[in-house]
Amino acid sequence: MTRTVAGCADGSDVNVYTIENMGHSWPGATSGQLAASAAGLSATDLMWEFFAAHPRKA
Repeated sequence: MTRTVAGCADGSDVNVYTIENMGHSWPGATSGQLAASAAGLSATDLMWEFFAAHPRKA
């Protein structure tokens, strides 16, 4: 797995995770057509962590 992080001029951030041979799936999901429970990480948890670290500005 690789993680690429970039910052934008407006102060926003981008995080891209690439998991080799993963295809189009949802890492960490345990059910559903796109489930990939053996991915070694949880896409849902990563999203929540990102949003918690980057709250929406009022």
